[in-house]
Amino acid sequence: MIPLFFGIALLFVGNGLVVSSAGIELKKMGAGELETGLVISVFFVGAMLSTIISHKIVSKVGHIRSFAIFSSIFGVCAMFHDLSQNLYLWALLRGGLGFCYYSILMIAESWLNTRAKDQIRSRVLAFYEVVFYSCFGLGILILGFNLTSSQIFLISAAFILLSSIPLNLNRIKEPPIPEKRSVSIPSIFNLVPLALITSIVAGVLVNGFFSMASIYILLQGYDAKEVSFFMTIAMVGGFIAHCVIGSLSDRFGRRPVIIGCSFVSLIAAFIFILFDLDINLQYILSFFLGSGVFCLYALALARANDMLEYKSKSIEMGRAILFSYSLGSLFSPIIMGATMYFFGPQGFMWVYVVLLISLIIFALTQKTIPIESRKIFEHSPGTMANVTVNIKQK
Repeated sequence: MIPLFFGIALLFVGNGLVVSSAGIELKKMGAGELETGLVISVFFVGAMLSTIISHKIVSKVGHIRSFAIFSSIFGVCAMFHDLSQNLYLWALLRGGLGFCYYSILMIAESWLNTRAKDQIRSRVLAFYEVVFYSCFGLGILILGFNLTSSQIFLISAAFILLSSIPLNLNRIKEPPIPEKRSVSIPSIFNLVPLALITSIVAGVLVNGFFSMASIYILLQGYDAKEVSFFMTIAMVGGFIAHCVIGSLSDRFGRRPVIIGCSFVSLIAAFIFILFDLDINLQYILSFFLGSGVFCLYALALARANDMLEYKSKSIEMGRAILFSYSLGSLFSPIIMGATMYFFGPQGFMWVYVVLLISLIIFALTQKTIPIESRKIFEHSPGTMANVTVNIKQK
Protein backbone atom coordinates (compact mmCIF):
# COMPACT_ATOMS: atom_id res chain seq x y z
CA MET A 1 0.00 0.00 0.00
CA ILE A 2 3.06 2.30 -0.11
CA PRO A 3 2.19 3.72 -3.57
CA LEU A 4 -1.36 4.43 -2.38
CA PHE A 5 -0.15 6.24 0.76
CA PHE A 6 2.38 8.23 -1.25
CA GLY A 7 -0.31 9.25 -3.72
CA ILE A 8 -2.83 10.38 -1.11
CA ALA A 9 -0.06 12.22 0.77
CA LEU A 10 0.52 14.39 -2.31
CA LEU A 11 -3.24 14.79 -2.68
CA PHE A 12 -3.66 15.99 0.93
CA VAL A 13 -0.91 18.59 0.52
CA GLY A 14 -2.50 19.99 -2.63
CA ASN A 15 -6.00 19.91 -1.20
CA GLY A 16 -4.88 21.51 2.07
CA LEU A 17 -3.43 24.42 0.12
CA VAL A 18 -6.31 25.00 -2.30
CA VAL A 19 -9.05 24.55 0.32
CA SER A 20 -7.48 26.71 3.04
CA SER A 21 -6.64 29.49 0.57
CA ALA A 22 -10.27 29.97 -0.52
CA GLY A 23 -11.20 32.46 2.20
CA ILE A 24 -8.01 34.47 1.68
CA GLU A 25 -8.39 34.67 -2.08
CA LEU A 26 -12.09 35.54 -1.94
CA LYS A 27 -11.31 38.27 0.57
CA LYS A 28 -8.72 39.70 -1.83
CA MET A 29 -11.41 39.75 -4.52
CA GLY A 30 -13.66 41.82 -2.27
CA ALA A 31 -16.27 39.14 -1.58
CA GLY A 32 -18.28 39.58 1.62
CA GLU A 33 -18.53 37.01 4.38
CA LEU A 34 -21.89 35.67 3.21
CA GLU A 35 -20.77 35.47 -0.42
CA THR A 36 -17.61 33.67 0.67
CA GLY A 37 -19.62 31.14 2.64
CA LEU A 38 -21.95 30.47 -0.27
CA VAL A 39 -19.10 29.96 -2.75
CA ILE A 40 -17.20 27.65 -0.42
CA SER A 41 -20.33 25.63 0.42
CA VAL A 42 -20.54 24.48 -3.22
CA PHE A 43 -17.43 22.37 -2.47
CA PHE A 44 -19.64 20.17 -0.30
CA VAL A 45 -22.40 20.10 -2.92
CA GLY A 46 -19.79 18.51 -5.18
CA ALA A 47 -18.88 16.14 -2.36
CA MET A 48 -22.50 15.00 -2.04
CA LEU A 49 -22.80 14.52 -5.81
CA SER A 50 -19.71 12.32 -5.75
CA THR A 51 -21.58 9.80 -3.59
CA ILE A 52 -24.06 9.36 -6.44
CA ILE A 53 -21.91 9.58 -9.58
CA SER A 54 -18.34 8.49 -8.77
CA HIS A 55 -19.39 4.91 -7.97
CA LYS A 56 -20.64 4.47 -11.55
CA ILE A 57 -17.33 5.70 -13.00
CA VAL A 58 -15.24 3.44 -10.77
CA SER A 59 -17.39 0.43 -11.67
CA LYS A 60 -16.72 1.04 -15.39
CA VAL A 61 -12.99 1.82 -15.50
CA GLY A 62 -11.58 0.54 -12.18
CA HIS A 63 -9.86 2.18 -9.21
CA ILE A 64 -6.51 3.18 -10.73
CA ARG A 65 -7.94 4.77 -13.87
CA SER A 66 -10.64 6.52 -11.82
CA PHE A 67 -7.96 7.88 -9.48
CA ALA A 68 -6.12 9.30 -12.50
CA ILE A 69 -9.31 10.77 -14.01
CA PHE A 70 -10.44 12.47 -10.82
CA SER A 71 -6.98 13.80 -9.92
CA SER A 72 -6.63 15.28 -13.44
CA ILE A 73 -9.99 17.08 -13.22
CA PHE A 74 -9.12 18.10 -9.64
CA GLY A 75 -5.85 19.71 -10.79
CA VAL A 76 -7.52 21.48 -13.71
CA CYS A 77 -10.21 22.93 -11.41
CA ALA A 78 -7.48 24.21 -9.08
CA MET A 79 -5.58 25.92 -11.93
CA PHE A 80 -8.70 27.44 -13.50
CA HIS A 81 -9.29 29.55 -10.38
CA ASP A 82 -6.63 31.85 -11.79
CA LEU A 83 -8.57 32.53 -15.01
CA SER A 84 -11.17 34.86 -13.56
CA GLN A 85 -12.48 36.49 -10.39
CA ASN A 86 -16.09 35.74 -11.28
CA LEU A 87 -17.79 34.28 -8.20
CA TYR A 88 -20.06 32.03 -10.25
CA LEU A 89 -17.04 30.47 -11.96
CA TRP A 90 -15.35 30.02 -8.58
CA ALA A 91 -18.47 28.33 -7.18
CA LEU A 92 -18.50 25.95 -10.15
CA LEU A 93 -14.79 25.17 -9.71
CA ARG A 94 -15.26 24.65 -5.96
CA GLY A 95 -17.97 22.14 -6.74
CA GLY A 96 -15.55 20.35 -9.07
CA LEU A 97 -12.91 20.27 -6.34
CA GLY A 98 -15.33 18.77 -3.83
CA PHE A 99 -16.58 16.18 -6.30
CA CYS A 100 -13.08 15.03 -7.28
CA TYR A 101 -11.61 15.12 -3.76
CA TYR A 102 -14.32 12.98 -2.20
CA SER A 103 -14.34 10.64 -5.20
CA ILE A 104 -10.60 10.05 -4.74
CA LEU A 105 -11.11 9.50 -1.01
CA MET A 106 -13.80 6.93 -1.76
CA ILE A 107 -11.32 5.08 -4.00
CA ALA A 108 -8.39 5.30 -1.57
CA GLU A 109 -10.33 4.41 1.56
CA SER A 110 -12.23 1.50 0.02
CA TRP A 111 -8.79 0.29 -1.05
CA LEU A 112 -7.48 0.57 2.51
CA ASN A 113 -10.53 -1.16 3.96
CA THR A 114 -10.13 -4.03 1.48
CA ARG A 115 -6.39 -4.55 1.83
CA ALA A 116 -5.98 -4.01 5.57
CA LYS A 117 -6.27 -7.31 7.47
CA ASP A 118 -8.08 -7.35 10.79
CA GLN A 119 -4.81 -7.89 12.69
CA ILE A 120 -3.27 -4.63 11.40
CA ARG A 121 -6.40 -2.64 10.56
CA SER A 122 -6.13 -0.19 13.47
CA ARG A 123 -2.43 0.43 12.71
CA VAL A 124 -3.20 1.10 9.04
CA LEU A 125 -5.97 3.56 9.95
CA ALA A 126 -3.70 5.24 12.52
CA PHE A 127 -0.99 5.66 9.87
CA TYR A 128 -3.61 7.01 7.46
CA GLU A 129 -4.54 9.54 10.13
CA VAL A 130 -0.89 10.59 10.51
CA VAL A 131 -0.62 11.06 6.73
CA PHE A 132 -3.81 13.15 6.67
CA TYR A 133 -2.90 15.52 9.49
CA SER A 134 0.76 15.98 8.54
CA CYS A 135 0.19 16.46 4.79
CA PHE A 136 -2.99 18.53 5.03
CA GLY A 137 -1.23 20.68 7.65
CA LEU A 138 1.78 21.05 5.36
CA GLY A 139 -0.51 22.32 2.63
CA ILE A 140 -1.90 24.95 5.00
CA LEU A 141 1.61 25.96 6.11
CA ILE A 142 2.57 26.70 2.50
CA LEU A 143 0.19 29.67 2.73
CA GLY A 144 2.65 31.28 5.15
CA PHE A 145 5.14 31.93 2.33
CA ASN A 146 3.08 34.91 1.06
CA LEU A 147 2.51 33.38 -2.36
CA THR A 148 0.65 35.11 -5.15
CA SER A 149 -2.74 33.74 -6.21
CA SER A 150 -1.23 32.19 -9.34
CA GLN A 151 1.49 30.46 -7.31
CA ILE A 152 -1.06 29.04 -4.86
CA PHE A 153 -3.18 27.50 -7.60
CA LEU A 154 -0.23 26.19 -9.63
CA ILE A 155 1.48 24.60 -6.62
CA SER A 156 -1.72 22.98 -5.38
CA ALA A 157 -2.49 21.68 -8.89
CA ALA A 158 1.02 20.26 -9.18
CA PHE A 159 0.67 18.23 -5.98
CA ILE A 160 -2.79 17.01 -7.01
CA LEU A 161 -1.74 15.99 -10.53
CA LEU A 162 1.36 14.20 -9.24
CA SER A 163 -0.72 12.15 -6.80
CA SER A 164 -1.82 9.62 -9.44
CA ILE A 165 1.72 8.80 -10.63
CA PRO A 166 2.73 6.39 -7.80
CA LEU A 167 -0.28 4.15 -8.49
CA ASN A 168 0.25 4.15 -12.24
CA LEU A 169 3.92 3.17 -11.88
CA ASN A 170 3.08 -0.03 -9.99
CA ARG A 171 1.24 -3.22 -10.80
CA ILE A 172 -1.32 -3.36 -8.01
CA LYS A 173 -4.28 -5.67 -7.59
CA GLU A 174 -7.32 -3.46 -7.44
CA PRO A 175 -9.99 -4.06 -4.79
CA PRO A 176 -13.49 -5.15 -5.82
CA ILE A 177 -16.02 -2.45 -6.64
CA PRO A 178 -17.96 -1.59 -3.45
CA GLU A 179 -21.63 -2.47 -3.51
CA LYS A 180 -24.07 0.42 -3.56
CA ARG A 181 -26.51 0.25 -0.67
CA SER A 182 -29.42 2.31 0.60
CA VAL A 183 -29.39 3.94 4.02
CA SER A 184 -32.40 4.97 6.07
CA ILE A 185 -31.42 7.95 8.22
CA PRO A 186 -34.62 8.03 10.35
CA SER A 187 -34.35 4.39 11.38
CA ILE A 188 -30.67 4.76 12.24
CA PHE A 189 -31.40 7.93 14.25
CA ASN A 190 -33.69 5.89 16.47
CA LEU A 191 -30.77 3.55 17.15
CA VAL A 192 -27.85 5.99 17.51
CA PRO A 193 -29.19 9.55 18.01
CA LEU A 194 -26.08 10.81 19.84
CA ALA A 195 -23.78 9.53 17.10
CA LEU A 196 -25.78 11.24 14.33
CA ILE A 197 -26.12 14.55 16.19
CA THR A 198 -22.40 14.52 17.04
CA SER A 199 -21.47 13.84 13.43
CA ILE A 200 -23.63 16.74 12.19
CA VAL A 201 -22.07 19.12 14.73
CA ALA A 202 -18.61 17.84 13.80
CA GLY A 203 -19.34 18.48 10.12
CA VAL A 204 -20.35 22.08 10.79
CA LEU A 205 -17.47 22.88 13.15
CA VAL A 206 -14.58 20.98 11.53
CA ASN A 207 -15.24 21.90 7.91
CA GLY A 208 -16.47 25.33 8.96
CA PHE A 209 -13.05 25.79 10.51
CA PHE A 210 -11.21 24.77 7.33
CA SER A 211 -13.52 26.96 5.23
CA MET A 212 -13.96 30.12 7.31
CA ALA A 213 -11.20 30.32 9.93
CA SER A 214 -9.12 32.26 7.39
CA ILE A 215 -11.87 34.91 7.18
CA TYR A 216 -12.00 35.08 10.98
CA ILE A 217 -8.29 35.88 11.17
CA LEU A 218 -8.28 38.23 8.15
CA LEU A 219 -11.15 40.30 9.57
CA GLN A 220 -8.97 41.00 12.60
CA GLY A 221 -6.35 42.64 10.37
CA TYR A 222 -3.87 39.77 10.05
CA ASP A 223 -2.60 38.19 6.84
CA ALA A 224 -2.03 34.77 5.26
CA LYS A 225 0.95 33.96 7.47
CA GLU A 226 -1.11 34.24 10.65
CA VAL A 227 -3.94 32.31 9.00
CA SER A 228 -1.64 29.38 8.18
CA PHE A 229 -0.19 29.24 11.72
CA PHE A 230 -3.63 29.51 13.35
CA MET A 231 -5.09 26.67 11.29
CA THR A 232 -2.01 24.43 11.51
CA ILE A 233 -1.79 24.72 15.31
CA ALA A 234 -5.47 23.74 15.57
CA MET A 235 -4.71 20.65 13.47
CA VAL A 236 -1.76 19.81 15.73
CA GLY A 237 -4.14 19.97 18.68
CA GLY A 238 -6.56 17.66 16.91
CA PHE A 239 -3.84 15.18 16.02
CA ILE A 240 -2.42 15.04 19.56
CA ALA A 241 -5.92 14.61 21.00
CA HIS A 242 -6.58 11.77 18.57
CA CYS A 243 -3.53 9.95 19.95
CA VAL A 244 -5.12 9.67 23.41
CA ILE A 245 -8.85 9.89 22.74
CA GLY A 246 -9.19 6.24 21.79
CA SER A 247 -7.92 4.85 25.09
CA LEU A 248 -9.87 7.43 27.11
CA SER A 249 -13.15 6.64 25.35
CA ASP A 250 -12.52 2.89 25.64
CA ARG A 251 -12.12 3.32 29.37
CA PHE A 252 -14.73 5.95 30.26
CA GLY A 253 -17.18 5.65 27.37
CA ARG A 254 -17.85 7.68 24.21
CA ARG A 255 -20.54 9.90 25.74
CA PRO A 256 -18.37 11.31 28.59
CA VAL A 257 -15.50 11.91 26.17
CA ILE A 258 -17.80 13.62 23.65
CA ILE A 259 -18.92 15.90 26.49
CA GLY A 260 -15.30 16.46 27.57
CA CYS A 261 -14.06 17.31 24.07
CA SER A 262 -17.02 19.64 23.52
CA PHE A 263 -16.36 21.35 26.85
CA VAL A 264 -12.67 21.97 26.04
CA SER A 265 -13.53 23.58 22.70
CA LEU A 266 -16.43 25.49 24.27
CA ILE A 267 -14.17 27.12 26.88
CA ALA A 268 -11.69 28.10 24.15
CA ALA A 269 -14.48 29.61 22.04
CA PHE A 270 -15.83 31.57 25.03
CA ILE A 271 -12.38 33.03 25.72
CA PHE A 272 -12.09 34.09 22.08
CA ILE A 273 -15.38 35.99 22.43
CA LEU A 274 -14.87 37.51 25.89
CA PHE A 275 -11.34 38.88 25.49
CA ASP A 276 -9.45 40.93 22.92
CA LEU A 277 -6.49 38.60 22.39
CA ASP A 278 -3.25 39.11 20.48
CA ILE A 279 -2.42 36.59 17.80
CA ASN A 280 -0.02 34.54 19.97
CA LEU A 281 -2.73 33.86 22.54
CA GLN A 282 -5.11 32.99 19.72
CA TYR A 283 -2.60 30.40 18.51
CA ILE A 284 -2.65 28.77 21.96
CA LEU A 285 -6.45 28.76 22.08
CA SER A 286 -6.68 27.35 18.56
CA PHE A 287 -4.78 24.31 19.83
CA PHE A 288 -7.54 23.61 22.38
CA LEU A 289 -10.30 24.48 19.93
CA GLY A 290 -8.95 21.91 17.48
CA SER A 291 -8.17 19.28 20.11
CA GLY A 292 -11.86 19.08 20.98
CA VAL A 293 -13.80 19.41 17.73
CA PHE A 294 -11.44 17.37 15.52
CA CYS A 295 -12.14 14.28 17.64
CA LEU A 296 -15.93 14.44 17.45
CA TYR A 297 -16.38 12.53 14.18
CA ALA A 298 -14.27 9.56 15.31
CA LEU A 299 -16.16 9.50 18.61
CA ALA A 300 -19.49 9.58 16.77
CA LEU A 301 -18.41 6.62 14.66
CA ALA A 302 -17.22 4.74 17.75
CA ARG A 303 -20.51 5.44 19.54
CA ALA A 304 -22.45 4.11 16.54
CA ASN A 305 -20.35 0.95 16.38
CA ASP A 306 -20.91 0.35 20.10
CA MET A 307 -24.66 0.30 19.48
CA LEU A 308 -24.46 -2.29 16.69
CA GLU A 309 -25.83 -5.73 17.46
CA TYR A 310 -24.92 -7.18 14.06
CA LYS A 311 -21.59 -6.58 12.34
CA SER A 312 -23.30 -6.84 8.93
CA LYS A 313 -24.89 -3.44 9.62
CA SER A 314 -21.56 -1.67 10.16
CA ILE A 315 -21.27 -0.40 6.58
CA GLU A 316 -24.79 1.02 6.60
CA MET A 317 -24.16 2.63 9.98
CA GLY A 318 -20.82 4.13 8.92
CA ARG A 319 -22.34 5.62 5.78
CA ALA A 320 -25.20 7.14 7.75
CA ILE A 321 -22.73 8.78 10.13
CA LEU A 322 -20.66 10.10 7.24
CA PHE A 323 -23.75 11.36 5.42
CA SER A 324 -24.72 13.31 8.55
CA TYR A 325 -21.18 14.68 8.77
CA SER A 326 -21.30 15.70 5.10
CA LEU A 327 -24.69 17.36 5.59
CA GLY A 328 -23.26 19.49 8.40
CA SER A 329 -20.25 20.29 6.22
CA LEU A 330 -22.52 21.46 3.39
CA PHE A 331 -24.17 24.14 5.52
CA SER A 332 -21.15 25.10 7.65
CA PRO A 333 -19.69 27.86 5.38
CA ILE A 334 -23.15 29.37 4.88
CA ILE A 335 -23.90 29.38 8.61
CA MET A 336 -20.53 30.84 9.57
CA GLY A 337 -20.54 33.32 6.69
CA ALA A 338 -23.98 34.57 7.73
CA THR A 339 -23.08 34.91 11.42
CA MET A 340 -19.89 36.84 10.58
CA TYR A 341 -21.86 39.04 8.17
CA PHE A 342 -24.37 40.02 10.88
CA PHE A 343 -22.21 39.85 14.05
CA GLY A 344 -18.68 40.54 12.83
CA PRO A 345 -15.64 38.26 13.26
CA GLN A 346 -16.83 36.80 16.56
CA GLY A 347 -19.88 35.39 14.81
CA PHE A 348 -17.49 32.60 13.83
CA MET A 349 -16.94 31.65 17.48
CA TRP A 350 -20.61 32.07 18.38
CA VAL A 351 -21.40 29.15 16.07
CA TYR A 352 -19.02 27.01 18.14
CA VAL A 353 -20.57 28.18 21.40
CA VAL A 354 -24.17 27.53 20.37
CA LEU A 355 -23.57 24.12 18.77
CA LEU A 356 -21.23 22.83 21.47
CA ILE A 357 -23.62 23.83 24.26
CA SER A 358 -26.45 22.11 22.37
CA LEU A 359 -24.35 18.97 21.89
CA ILE A 360 -23.37 18.84 25.57
CA ILE A 361 -27.00 19.22 26.69
CA PHE A 362 -28.16 16.51 24.28
CA ALA A 363 -25.33 14.17 25.31
CA LEU A 364 -26.30 14.56 28.97
CA THR A 365 -29.73 13.10 28.13
CA GLN A 366 -28.18 9.93 26.68
CA LYS A 367 -26.78 6.87 28.42
CA THR A 368 -23.16 5.68 28.51
CA ILE A 369 -22.59 2.31 26.82
CA PRO A 370 -21.32 -0.35 29.30
CA ILE A 371 -17.64 -1.20 28.84
CA GLU A 372 -18.36 -4.82 27.89
CA SER A 373 -20.43 -3.59 24.89
CA ARG A 374 -17.80 -1.20 23.49
CA LYS A 375 -16.05 -2.11 20.25
CA ILE A 376 -12.38 -1.40 19.52
CA PHE A 377 -11.86 2.33 18.81
CA GLU A 378 -10.76 3.01 15.23
CA HIS A 379 -8.98 6.21 14.26
CA SER A 380 -10.63 8.43 11.66
CA PRO A 381 -9.71 12.04 10.82
CA GLY A 382 -13.16 12.67 9.36
CA THR A 383 -12.28 11.97 5.75
CA MET A 384 -13.67 8.45 5.50
CA ALA A 385 -15.55 8.92 2.26
CA ASN A 386 -16.60 5.47 1.07
CA VAL A 387 -20.19 6.64 1.24
CA THR A 388 -21.64 5.60 -2.10
CA VAL A 389 -25.09 5.80 -0.57
CA ASN A 390 -28.60 6.28 -1.84
CA ILE A 391 -30.54 7.91 0.95
CA LYS A 392 -34.17 6.82 1.25
CA GLN A 393 -36.66 8.12 3.77
CA LYS A 394 -38.92 5.79 5.75
